[in-house]
Amino acid sequence: MPVDPRPLLLALLLLAPWRPLPALAVSERTERPVAVCVVAPRVEAIDRGDARGVVPVPDPQLVVVEPLQELRIERGGQLVWHLESSAGRPIRGPLTWPVAPIAAGESLSLRLRPLNAPVGAFAHVELIGATPDRMQAAAGLISSLGRKPAAWLAAIDAALVANDVPLAWSLLFHAAVPRDPELEGLRQEVVRRGCGD
Repeated sequence: MPVDPRPLLLALLLLAPWRPLPALAVSERTERPVAVCVVAPRVEAIDRGDARGVVPVPDPQLVVVEPLQELRIERGGQLVWHLESSAGRPIRGPLTWPVAPIAAGESLSLRLRPLNAPVGAFAHVELIGATPDRMQAAAGLISSLGRKPAAWLAAIDAALVANDVPLAWSLLFHAAVPRDPELEGLRQEVVRRGCGD
């Protein structure tokens, strides 16, 4: 008889040191820091105003706790996508990956400006495509899960047990994840906890 992964998954969510770290947006004019909490893809703060994450999927969902005023994606130092809020309607996630997929080993830059941050105050997040083998394994796993919520829950659980939070969050927030109250509850809990203690 298979073991129900839900109690273990919830315990891992509540106890494991998975929490994302805030990236700081720093105004180039005022040097006033503004925190931005990037939940997915999984990133780690590396410096004041900068964060980095290795993504195991080519099209990660973008989940940021705070509403954004502006979001830019740069590839090879060139702006390839830009979104700015309008008429008091801030940018909220999750956002489906809006540009060509991230290739293995490729580096892209996200520039995120939270709502009400000064012009020029961006958090910088570098996303790097994982190795070809890792990206291929993640694609195979996602393909094998189909539309079965229990399979997705088990895969997320296995990734957390293996301390592979980037894969767990890629699965939890993936565009192909089936609609399911339990998975939705887990997503809401992860976002609710954000970058807090």
